[in-house]
Amino acid sequence: MNTFFNNIHSFLFNIFLVYFFFSLYFKFFEIKTNRLMNEIIIALISGISIVLCMTFPIHTPNGYIADLRQIPFIVGALYGGRRVAVFSAFILLSYRFYLGVDDFIVILTVYFLLTISLWSVIPVFNRTIDIRKKLYLALLASFFGVISRTILLFLFMTEKTTLDSIGFFIGSLTIQTIGIILFVFFNEKSRSDAALSKEINKLEKLKTVSALAASISHEVRNPLTVTKGFLQLLREPGLTDQDKNGYVETALEALENAETIITDYLTFAKPSLENIRILDIHKKLTNIKNFTMPYAMMNNVEIEVSLEENIYIVGEKEKVHQCLINVVKNGIEAMPQGGKLKIGLKRSGDDAMITIADTGIGMNEEQLERLGNPFFTTKDIGTGLGTMVVYSVVKSLGGEINVDSELGNGTCFTIFLPAVEHLDLSV
Repeated sequence: MNTFFNNIHSFLFNIFLVYFFFSLYFKFFEIKTNRLMNEIIIALISGISIVLCMTFPIHTPNGYIADLRQIPFIVGALYGGRRVAVFSAFILLSYRFYLGVDDFIVILTVYFLLTISLWSVIPVFNRTIDIRKKLYLALLASFFGVISRTILLFLFMTEKTTLDSIGFFIGSLTIQTIGIILFVFFNEKSRSDAALSKEINKLEKLKTVSALAASISHEVRNPLTVTKGFLQLLREPGLTDQDKNGYVETALEALENAETIITDYLTFAKPSLENIRILDIHKKLTNIKNFTMPYAMMNNVEIEVSLEENIYIVGEKEKVHQCLINVVKNGIEAMPQGGKLKIGLKRSGDDAMITIADTGIGMNEEQLERLGNPFFTTKDIGTGLGTMVVYSVVKSLGGEINVDSELGNGTCFTIFLPAVEHLDLSV
């Protein structure tokens, strides 16, 4: 009974060694290294796995010894190439010689023939992309391994050939073949899924860029069309100075709208901070409140502020201003029938916590999940770039945004930005 449990332990340990080392390689090293380094790593993994499998073999009562050394040998040869196959064969034979076995020349001949058999399979396996064909090639390679072990047993180990040993031998060959096939299948499936995921991500990025370009071109074309139209009207004879000035003002206003859209796009595309400085966020929010007050009054919105003093952050003045302006402006526009906009600032641990809450139309869960995504907006007109800019700038500042909203009861943006001590940074 002890021998049985020891054999089970050795078998599971062999399986673990092979799959653990190779899975580690394919997960973390394969794509990040060049071809030569890949071969070196696979050779080391194959060699270590072979030695450990041979160190912890499975014993039968009649003295027959078996292990799973051919799994790392064949898998390493298929994925590492011919040089790895030669190196693995050298390690296997060297360690076999070190363990001291009879008929070493016979074993040398058998594994030499196995290596030669794999020699023609390896380049075909590496060129093949189809998983099914790779499985056929892995099955062929495993068949060569079966042949080599069969030759060893029935031609050179006849004294140990009994009915029990034959059954054990067939079982070990079956496990070896299934092990190689399953390893190749799961590895190739993982590779295929990773490649598919990478391709989907690439297509998503291209889709985002194309949609963004289409949106930008559409939004910029509108004010440019307006500008072109009013400039053409200036050619009309008999225009009064008042008409000319009105046309020019309208054309300039349209160009300013186009400039705003392009600025939003550039801020979203390049959120990195360049001209960073210490900012008094209390002063900044006060300025924004004063700046947006006329717009709020036009929309019958009351702005209420509750700001703690002496709270500072590090950032780029213009981008922080644009970020906060966008949130405040969105809050005002979310209250078409008027309402109250609350702007708060206080210290929360090591962060400056800014809250901007409106009593507007609010958002449902689906809208909250899409908030900050390209081209999503709850307004009838707009590109959604403003909210994207907010998320982009906050991320570049090392902060985070929490949004709470209830349909019909308003929305609250809570922005956390790393706070700094003004005196410490001014030294």
